[in-house]
Amino acid sequence: IHPQSIIHSLVELIDGSFLAQAGPPDMRLPIQYALTYPERVAGPWPRLELARQEWSFQEPDRRGFPCLDLAYRAGAMGGSAPACLNAANEVAVELFLRGRLKFNRIATLIGRVLEEHNVVTKPEIEDLVEADRWARSTARKIVDLIEGER
Repeated sequence: IHPQSIIHSLVELIDGSFLAQAGPPDMRLPIQYALTYPERVAGPWPRLELARQEWSFQEPDRRGFPCLDLAYRAGAMGGSAPACLNAANEVAVELFLRGRLKFNRIATLIGRVLEEHNVVTKPEIEDLVEADRWARSTARKIVDLIEGER
């Protein structure tokens, strides 16, 4: 957890070093970069003044945010698992917003879909599209089972 919201993305490399994308605590710059990639375009917002910043980091509350462990698990599984997790998450949130899934059951649904997924270890784009389709369909099929569990 980075309370100052200055680091917008952070990647740990195999040698233990980190690469960060940092900017003002405003998502316009990361969104602009996503839309203009690979170009870097000047933006109208204030620049980050590094000398005036204090950065701090805290361990996340993994019990309070169980989807974080699911994301780590999907990453460790590799292959098509992250695509499956993303699709299941999108459906779970959609179902929650429609009143078909309780908030505290979102992680349960995503976890169940991830458990049932047959990972393609070196996926092609077609495999990722299929993992997405399968996860969405599976999440919609098993939501009633998840909600029936107490």
